[in-house]
Amino acid sequence: MASECSFDIVSKVDLQEVDNAIQQTMKEVRTRYDFKGSVSEVTRSGSELTIVSDDRFRLRSVLEILNQRLAKRGVPLKAMK
Repeated sequence: MASECSFDIVSKVDLQEVDNAIQQTMKEVRTRYDFKGSVSEVTRSGSELTIVSDDRFRLRSVLEILNQRLAKRGVPLKAMK
């Protein structure tokens, strides 16, 4: 019976969805009033995300926005570390 039934678990992150979430995050950051005049940015190079901001408050806000966008696009947050 075991030889007849088997399954594989594949855990892949769709990088196109990650890029879309980054673009949506940056669009919201550019339009929000509390980010006016600040340097906040999210970039992806390979499989590495870089989040830059002026202070911890804005950095946490950008991270929260990014997490929301990733979740809406179906990217598992456990894939991020």
